[in-house]
Amino acid sequence: MREAALMTGSDTGPRQTPAELEAEINEEQRRLAETIDRLLEEARPANIARRRLEQARDHGTRLVEEARALVIGGNAVRVESHLVEPEEGSVLLKGDEEVVSTYQSRRRLPPEVIALAVGLGMAVTVGVVAWAVRRRRS
Repeated sequence: MREAALMTGSDTGPRQTPAELEAEINEEQRRLAETIDRLLEEARPANIARRRLEQARDHGTRLVEEARALVIGGNAVRVESHLVEPEEGSVLLKGDEEVVSTYQSRRRLPPEVIALAVGLGMAVTVGVVAWAVRRRRS
């Protein structure tokens, strides 16, 4: 917020007119209203559920990648690892921070591994959908 240029009787210099003060107040009210609208939108249950579903998908993808790395053993190379930061405006609970590692295979995956990954992905997807439906009904 910018500082008002109001001067007292003994000071010399420009004074802020009532119209300028009113415009500044209106601008602050507009910014506050936008902030409240954004916070209300982020706090809507549907938006919270959508973010949690995206997180579950991300976790499922990571599990599949880790399972693939375990199955193929020494043929997987970790490419990089990084700390996942929580979404802006979210509340960080103990254990929410996590490190995600990316693996790359040195060779083509055998069909058994692909079938395992697809089955695991389907199981995670079915579990997330069932969880979301159950939460919606209650």
